[in-house]
Amino acid sequence: MRLASLTAWIALLVCAAAGAANVTSTTHYRWRDAQGVVHFGDTIPPEAVPLGYDIVNDQGLVVRHVDRQKTAAERAAAAAETARQAAAKRAVQQQALNDSQLLAAYPDEAGLREAHDAKLAQMQQSIDATQANLRSQEQSLADLLARAAELERNNQPVPPYLHKRVADQRQSVADERNEILRMQNERAQTAKQFDAELLHYRELRAKEQQAEAGGN
Repeated sequence: MRLASLTAWIALLVCAAAGAANVTSTTHYRWRDAQGVVHFGDTIPPEAVPLGYDIVNDQGLVVRHVDRQKTAAERAAAAAETARQAAAKRAVQQQALNDSQLLAAYPDEAGLREAHDAKLAQMQQSIDATQANLRSQEQSLADLLARAAELERNNQPVPPYLHKRVADQRQSVADERNEILRMQNERAQTAKQFDAELLHYRELRAKEQQAEAGGN
């Protein structure tokens, strides 16, 4: 008798489960139209899809939300923001790599200072060489001008070739002066960069020492 009751109870459960399995869930939609009015339905009109909608179950609970379609301007802005974030991430990663290489290349501040001084000295040597060349160019120009002046004092015409040589030499002198100015500005800018790098190096070493002290 007990076995029969148990069998009947199991059969009842199987039937109930089968009946529940035969109940199909219907997909429902909830959306707002262009005026903001909320609508419900088993289907959604095509014109409402770009505005975004919710998929809800039979109990009215949201199963999935579909955002509205973005405008071309919004898509462009989103793409630009994504690119900006990616660039910022790459910059952080590159800075971390640079910092690691800086610490590995220069175990102490003296080594970094020595490298800076050597580079600035090399740049100054180039400036000095260009200044020496400028003095030579200026002397050549002075000689040409003296020759032209002597001809004029003797009431002789200055030949065209001499005019051209004077003009060319003036341009050479001007070019050398501009080059020296460029090189001096570059050296000054490099010196500022080295000062900033030295300060950053000190900060990195300080953080490294703090981390080591904390680990101990």
